[in-house]
Amino acid sequence: MAIPTHIGQRDPGDGTYNPGIQTNTPPVVRDNAIASAFTATITAADTLGSGREKYQQDLFGRSPLSGTLGFWNTSPDVTVTVFSTSVPSAPAITHTYSNLSVNQAITLPVLGFLSRRQLTTECRIIVTDSVNEFQTTVTLAPLPLTDSESGGVTGFPEIHVTKTATSEEVGDDLYFAVIAPQRAFIAFDRQGNVRWYVTAGDPVNSPEQCLPIYNNVRLSDGSFIGSDTFLDYYYTPADFGANEPKGQRELWRFDMTGRVQSLYFIRDRAHHSLMELPGENALLIASDYISTRNSGEGPNPDGANQGPTCEDCIAILDLATGYEKAYYDLRIILNFWRTPVPMDLSVPYTYDWAHVNQVDFDAGNGLIIASCRHQGAIIGIDRASGALRFISANQDDWQATETGIPTTDWSDLLLTPINPETNLPYDLSDATQKMAADRNFWTWGQHNVQSIAQQTPDSQYVDFSVFNNGNFRTRTLDTGVVASENASRCTHYQVNLETREVRQILEYGETELAATGYSPYVSTAHFYNFLDSDAAPRLLANFGGSIFQQNSAYPSGLPVTLEPGISDAQDPQEELYGTYQGRVIIQEVDLNTRLPLFEVQFTSGVYKTPPAGESDIRRVDLYSFRAYKMPLYA
Repeated sequence: MAIPTHIGQRDPGDGTYNPGIQTNTPPVVRDNAIASAFTATITAADTLGSGREKYQQDLFGRSPLSGTLGFWNTSPDVTVTVFSTSVPSAPAITHTYSNLSVNQAITLPVLGFLSRRQLTTECRIIVTDSVNEFQTTVTLAPLPLTDSESGGVTGFPEIHVTKTATSEEVGDDLYFAVIAPQRAFIAFDRQGNVRWYVTAGDPVNSPEQCLPIYNNVRLSDGSFIGSDTFLDYYYTPADFGANEPKGQRELWRFDMTGRVQSLYFIRDRAHHSLMELPGENALLIASDYISTRNSGEGPNPDGANQGPTCEDCIAILDLATGYEKAYYDLRIILNFWRTPVPMDLSVPYTYDWAHVNQVDFDAGNGLIIASCRHQGAIIGIDRASGALRFISANQDDWQATETGIPTTDWSDLLLTPINPETNLPYDLSDATQKMAADRNFWTWGQHNVQSIAQQTPDSQYVDFSVFNNGNFRTRTLDTGVVASENASRCTHYQVNLETREVRQILEYGETELAATGYSPYVSTAHFYNFLDSDAAPRLLANFGGSIFQQNSAYPSGLPVTLEPGISDAQDPQEELYGTYQGRVIIQEVDLNTRLPLFEVQFTSGVYKTPPAGESDIRRVDLYSFRAYKMPLYA
């Protein structure tokens, strides 16, 4: 039987499919005018140390903990230092700009300020070229209001620092977290001090001053690009369908000062995943293509999700033009007839059978690695040909077809799981071993698959990490694990392409956080080596979708699921219409000791109440879809 294969071209590159990059939208025009006006009056007399430099805090009105310094430059190297006199224990942040243009006016971002809740904060700036110097003091406003302070539902998160670290332990990079929905994109230091943030803005009254607070990623030039559901002010496709979800068709590209550089208008939503292809000036994205599907088609012809399929394509976007270079249709590559576990009813009238929530590229093997959340599957696709190379997933129900006649031998593509306790393959014909594989090995509802690079190209091995959310931990829904007995795990897997086996190399979270960290949705896991040393393996763990209810038997709250009966089995202990709150737990973990070196938690601080009488309860309060550790200055 043929190997499932698809690679296509749906964008002619003339603006009729993807309108592409936009540089004349109001946010870009506004910010270009502000930047031009700021530099227009700088003359050769306005050198560093002259007292005539131009400085402004938050020049573009979106990034309160950034400044812009303008002057006539005479040196290729300039060093910027920011520290807080109000919080002297906070680390000073220093950056040297190198290879700067000389004998002309330049502007430099100034970063590293500090802001606190309910208090103003004084910070000092020192900028020097080793001969000349600029100094000033800035007073920063308090952090934005939280839900409890404002009475709103998208306030700044409440931050609870549970473990700080030293520079020797974790270095000087900052931790970045996107706290959704529409709350804040925050960078904080190893003591948990907020050193930079942007918020969503006001899409009703000032849409040109908004920024995405959901799916944000830093590009190699230091800018960010992101999408968000509420950002649909400037572009709606002319052929927008009646059942298509809005938003996430505008990709906003912006820098640390909050300046919007460009927008990209794309026909199909970039809901979940943006990943830069190194050296190609291109994005690999999970494309939320909306297919055509008539009543009576598919494995749930008249269910709640009847309608076109969605979130089942992968695309490559040219960042120079905003046009699409290629796409891969999972309705052809994967088995559309295998029913989804878990399900998601948040987008009505669509069939979200695959839910591609992350894609990455293994350059050594030329494989696109994709997480298909609702199939509990990590798959490998040959980028050049579009051929499916492997499936790492529970092996039930793959032979399902419309006619009952198999068209693909999925057994050739399904990987054999190796039991980490015995180093032998699980015997999936044995009920006990099959249950053990389901509960302890396979991914369920997973997020944030990331390729772990091999030392040599064309290796027989493919390594990837994933945040294994753990929804149900079985395809037999009535025996699924409930949230209060579940745990999410950060896992490193290794695929052997020759033996067709998959192994767990490392796992964290099952016992360390247990149910407290259980996140039925979103979240991230990044395995790396501190200072690039194999002797210092680390994990940046973002248990970003924890949800809890008040319960006297659970000091940290009773863990509950997102959509009872849909994202997990309903827990007898939970109050179906009871109040709930979201929680994000971010840790840097020393994998030698399996202990966190740094930990911070975010909550909204206010319990929310689901609408009374709703048949589909969806407990969305506060969550983190993205978290990173990286320098403040790119």
